[in-house]
Amino acid sequence: MNIDILSITNNFIEIAKIFLNSSFFGVVKFFIAIYVTVLFVDLVLLLIVRGLGGNIRTALSGTDMPTTSKKKIQKRWMEIENRLKSNEESQYKLAILEADGFVNEVLSGIGYKGKNMTEKLEEVTEEQLDDAQVIREAHKTRNEIINNINFFIDREHTQETINIYKRFLENLEMM
Repeated sequence: MNIDILSITNNFIEIAKIFLNSSFFGVVKFFIAIYVTVLFVDLVLLLIVRGLGGNIRTALSGTDMPTTSKKKIQKRWMEIENRLKSNEESQYKLAILEADGFVNEVLSGIGYKGKNMTEKLEEVTEEQLDDAQVIREAHKTRNEIINNINFFIDREHTQETINIYKRFLENLEMM
């Protein structure tokens, strides 16, 4: 039993030509073109209603994330973590102050209002940021450093505080 593949292929091509040139297929192509046009218009209208025209970053991410590159953020964070390599308490305190200031800048960048970080953190709810309460605790450590001249902090407490700030930045996908 011999099967002539060439004749089968030619027959298939002839049937396809007849189908593609039929008036039925022309009507189908016309309705598909109308459908695609309507979908495109709906997509454009949806983007306009969502506000994509105003601020693309806000529309795509849901919040106005700062436009700093991850490389710059990681470099800045490495400078903070390098302070922990020292055995000096002053470097530990400085690391916490810098990390707190960095998180304060991030909170400002994503739209939280307030004169200082305490006011911004009062505006944050647990539903908005999972780490809100632990960030408040870390910020209390920062306030102790600023307000209490005799405040002592060791490497372990500093590392815990820095890790809180780091997790916050990681949860925002900034690191």
